[in-house]
Amino acid sequence: MIRRSNFLEPPSLMTSLPEDIMVDILARVPRCDYPVLSLVSKHFRSLVASPEIYERRSLLGCTEHYLYVPLYNIKTSDFRLYILRRKANSRFVLIPSLPALPPGGSFVAVGSRIYVFGGINNVNRKTSALTIDCRSHTVRPLPSVPMIISHTIADMIDGRIYVIGNSYCDDDPKKVMEVFNTETQKWEEPRVIKADIHLSATKDETFLHSFANLLP
Repeated sequence: MIRRSNFLEPPSLMTSLPEDIMVDILARVPRCDYPVLSLVSKHFRSLVASPEIYERRSLLGCTEHYLYVPLYNIKTSDFRLYILRRKANSRFVLIPSLPALPPGGSFVAVGSRIYVFGGINNVNRKTSALTIDCRSHTVRPLPSVPMIISHTIADMIDGRIYVIGNSYCDDDPKKVMEVFNTETQKWEEPRVIKADIHLSATKDETFLHSFANLLP
């Protein structure tokens, strides 16, 4: 009698390798293939999202730069995050693991994370605040924004993200600046600023402009 075990497939050569070698191999694979690799097993899913594999990619000179773009989908009436793949005929590729983004949000890239602020959640009447891990394409909510604001603009200076928006609490319109500390992951006390002040952001610099003196 032929034993049933004779028909069992041998263990995968890849999974039988030492983990350090597996990390070295996976680090050389283009990141666009990581979603497929994560379906192989839970172990692979953990590896492609681990900090070790990105450290190894950096050491091997295999780092890749991606442009993340929020686009409005007319069919679903929501904003979703896409990646622009320049080597694939400059196509926008949807990131299916990420939920819809808040409308009118502001985006700040910090290392391998994207911070998203803005857009009022109509369910709990709060300003949305979340962070996206670009390595694993997962979302983590941030502490609640102290004051509800809309039409936000944001930029980071010295580890703090400055978020300016309009507040309409108690029928008293205000322009509010809220500060999120990326080190402590906590909000600082919000500050009300002049209503005629506008913010513009460039790389590593944020400018506040008042147009009051320009008015007749």
